[in-house]
Amino acid sequence: MRRENQSRSIVESASRLLPWFRVVFGTIGLLAPRVLGRWYGLSTTDGPPAVALRYACIRALGLGIGQVTTAGDRRRDWDRVALLVDVLDTLMLTHAAATGRIRTRSALVMLSGTVSGAVVGLLAWRGDSSARDGV
Repeated sequence: MRRENQSRSIVESASRLLPWFRVVFGTIGLLAPRVLGRWYGLSTTDGPPAVALRYACIRALGLGIGQVTTAGDRRRDWDRVALLVDVLDTLMLTHAAATGRIRTRSALVMLSGTVSGAVVGLLAWRGDSSARDGV
């Protein structure tokens, strides 16, 4: 039981921190896109990579603000939307890397964020379901 409580505490902490990461990531991407571009190994001066990165940052900022500013059932709704976005981004990035549309290094750096978000989201969702079911 103690180990289960520790695991739940870790997931809850990660679930509280992840939205703030989204806000910071989104803000950095909007204010200093070249910083993220270099980190991801992408050109952010023009073209499709620059546009895609800005879209990702705007989306992350919106999701993060939605998660940070809500509570209860509304927060869980935002968490589920963020989980869906993370899973879809993970699938898209995996496909892009597998087909050679982005470099492996860039894909791995980006996947570190999307996979982390998906794992935290899935574990939090599982914890919410268990709590509601009385498990």
